[in-house]
Amino acid sequence: MSTRNSSLGDRFAEITVIAVTVVALLAGWACKTSVETRSIAFEADGITAQTPAGWLQAEPAGDEILHTNDFSNAGFGTTYILRKMPLAEGTTAAQIASLLTLERAQNLTAFRVLEQREVTVYGRTAYEVTYVFVESNPDLTHADIPSVVRGVDYIFINGDHALAATYWAEENDFEMGLGRFHLFLESLTF
Repeated sequence: MSTRNSSLGDRFAEITVIAVTVVALLAGWACKTSVETRSIAFEADGITAQTPAGWLQAEPAGDEILHTNDFSNAGFGTTYILRKMPLAEGTTAAQIASLLTLERAQNLTAFRVLEQREVTVYGRTAYEVTYVFVESNPDLTHADIPSVVRGVDYIFINGDHALAATYWAEENDFEMGLGRFHLFLESLTF
């Protein structure tokens, strides 16, 4: 048997390779993170926010002022919706949440409320409603398995109107994208 003696230069080369690999991995992760969290400014009716760059901006309908989707993943596209709703004097956020819940129950398949509560979101009082529903592709030529979608609404009262910020994502992607939605909420000014 022979034993191999490594020189100081060999050990230095091994350590250098490991250090360069670690630095390259960290630089790649930082680049990936910066690309994924890019945002663009949104402004409508005195409301501003930073929305994810690269997402499809759908034409808002009804009281929606923002409807944006991420169709880069397979299945249900993660969605952010902002709605500005006029209020009668004395209307509470809980009452608006009840109206939204009723509307969602009528329009979404297998809709179920998981939790409702008053919360503080970045220093503002809001009413939070979390729920689930099932979304399937309406195109009958696609044999896709329906997606279980989790959603959360944050309802803010601001003078004579309410602002509802909605986040929808597939069950498997919900927690992973929630941090980015909170960045969106943090950038929201009204």
